[in-house]
Amino acid sequence: MQKMYPRTTPAPFGALENSNVIPALQIEEAIRESVRQNAAHIPHEPENTSQVVTDINSLVQRVADVSLDQLDDAIVDLRQLRDFLHSEGERIQREISGYLQLNHIAIGSTKSIADNIVQWKKAAHSAACAPERSDFVGSALPPPSSTAANDAFIPPK
Repeated sequence: MQKMYPRTTPAPFGALENSNVIPALQIEEAIRESVRQNAAHIPHEPENTSQVVTDINSLVQRVADVSLDQLDDAIVDLRQLRDFLHSEGERIQREISGYLQLNHIAIGSTKSIADNIVQWKKAAHSAACAPERSDFVGSALPPPSSTAANDAFIPPK
C-alpha cells in the first residue's frame, strides 16, 4: 500500500505530533532495559567465555534487527516520496508549459485586437476629416441639388 503525502510543507522534524518516530531517549531506554534483562541471565563470573560472546552477539543481533527494519521502512518511505515528488515535478512542468502556451496565444490575440482598433480609429478619423463626397461608394442617391430637394422623386418611365 502506497502512502499518500500531502502537498503542504510538513512541520519541522522535531515538531511532528502524529508520527511513528520514537524519540532517541525512548530508544536508549529500551536498549538499556534489554541489556539489563540479558545481563541478568549472564553469571557475573562467566564459566564459558564463548557463551558470553554468544549472548552478546544475540543481543546485538536483536537490537540491529529492529534498527535495520526501521531503516528499511524509512528507505521505502523515502523512495515512495522521491517518486511522488518526481511525478509532481513533471506534472507542474506540464502545467507551466500549458500556461506558457496559453499566455502566448493571449498576447497574440491582444496584439491583433489592438492593431484592429488602431486601424478602425484611423479609418474613423480619416472619414471624419475628409470632405463629403458625392461619389461615395455605396451611395445610391444622386448628388443633392436645390430643385431635387423640393421635387418629389418620380421614377423614370
